[in-house]
Amino acid sequence: MIRAWGAKHGFELFAPEGRRSFALNCFATPDSLDLPAFIKALKTKHHFLINGGYGKIKGTTFRISNMGNETEATMQELIDAMDDVLGAM
Repeated sequence: MIRAWGAKHGFELFAPEGRRSFALNCFATPDSLDLPAFIKALKTKHHFLINGGYGKIKGTTFRISNMGNETEATMQELIDAMDDVLGAM
């Protein structure tokens, strides 16, 4: 679901084919996306927190986890929230 969402919005996966996780998706941040504003709005408006990368790739990637007790329904809530925030940017 998350990979399909990313593809719909033109976000490319950061990890090369064959090195990707099913539990965590990392997308390269396009120049057109104000990542800090996206993360802040997602947290403020919808109470979801995604990771803006770390170390050398901080700010150039964002990560979305679907580990633990996440379901299709909870992931759809996140997708809907991200779509709302992207639509308002």
